[in-house]
Amino acid sequence: GSHMWGFQDSDGDSQPFSLQETYEAKRKEFLSELQRKEEEMRQMFVNKVKETELELKEKERELHEKFEHLKRVHQEEKRKVEEKRRELEEETNAFNRRKAAVEALQSQALHATSQQPLRKDKDKKN
Repeated sequence: GSHMWGFQDSDGDSQPFSLQETYEAKRKEFLSELQRKEEEMRQMFVNKVKETELELKEKERELHEKFEHLKRVHQEEKRKVEEKRRELEEETNAFNRRKAAVEALQSQALHATSQQPLRKDKDKKN
């Protein structure tokens, strides 16, 4: 039975040690793997954040450009409206001047026609 015992003895000697070693090695491997994965994930996250930042910046720039464009369009429209309004005012003023002139002429004509017959009437009476 000493052979059996010797076997167990050597077994008892080396195995826990090798188990311990294997465990340590595996643990180190696992930890470094975990660290690598963590690093990868962190890197991915950083990249994602960077991408998102870039996207946001891009969007911001787009929105800013759209806003500027709208502002320009709006200013242009306002200028056009302003021009049209001025044109209309000028037309209105011109029209009013013409109307006034016509009315003046009419009233003159009325006075002339209303005065002329009167004179004629006076003339006839006299």
